[in-house]
Amino acid sequence: MATAETPASPNSSPSSSPSFKAPVVLVAGTFCYPEVFDDMKQEFEARGHQVYAPPLRHHDLPLLEGALAMKETSLLDYRDDFIELIKGLDAPPIIVGWSMGGLIAQLIAQDVEHKALMLLSPAPAAGIFAAYPSMVRTFQHHFSRWGFWRKPLMPEWESFVWSTGHLQDEQLMRDAFVQLKAESGKAYFEMSMWFFDKKRASKVYPERIQTPVLVIAGTDDRIVRTPISKTTAMRFQQGKFVELYRQDHMLVTGTGLPRVMPEFDRWADENNL
Repeated sequence: MATAETPASPNSSPSSSPSFKAPVVLVAGTFCYPEVFDDMKQEFEARGHQVYAPPLRHHDLPLLEGALAMKETSLLDYRDDFIELIKGLDAPPIIVGWSMGGLIAQLIAQDVEHKALMLLSPAPAAGIFAAYPSMVRTFQHHFSRWGFWRKPLMPEWESFVWSTGHLQDEQLMRDAFVQLKAESGKAYFEMSMWFFDKKRASKVYPERIQTPVLVIAGTDDRIVRTPISKTTAMRFQQGKFVELYRQDHMLVTGTGLPRVMPEFDRWADENNL
């Protein structure tokens, strides 16, 4: 069970110092490349946090090589890689997850000690309604392929821009698109068709996460509709939901990052993080 950090004796660990900042672990989402968190990483480092932002399994490989390697990778594989990382840290971290990474962050947090949890437009956990028109439009061409759960999902330019960054500068989106990776069809099966998944890989147990949870989403997010984020926040005892007006899915760079970080600062102050 993941719980808030237990107060320690004055000389027991670095985290006992009033000036100590918890490490931050960043969990990326669908199609993400290793550098996707570079801007956000700089923001956290400027605030005194040590930041860990490893790519999801196989997302450091070239596009086609990664597609072959990750096609049957599970959400639980992504989770396990981060749990191994976190268990090796000197102090419980603040876990930050974006999009599919927001769901993975919850799967991590319910099984490992951590300081707090920040979710940016998190993908829906098992049981949360997700059949919104814009989301169906975004993913229907992937899910219409028979056996998609055994195949990689490949990024497509028009769908990527329409669903993820339609309010962003086009050049920013082009720079991101050329770096995108493939994604696991199995992971998407576990999210979208959780009722057929015998392992219930996308199942989150909110009662196992008793730490502060901040959930941020944009009103104009098409790929993860805002009610999903609001519902996610309401599931947690210490959940807080922040909605950003006229903001799309791009919360870790572009127009989103300068709006997200002040919300983090307020929440961190409220919770002595």
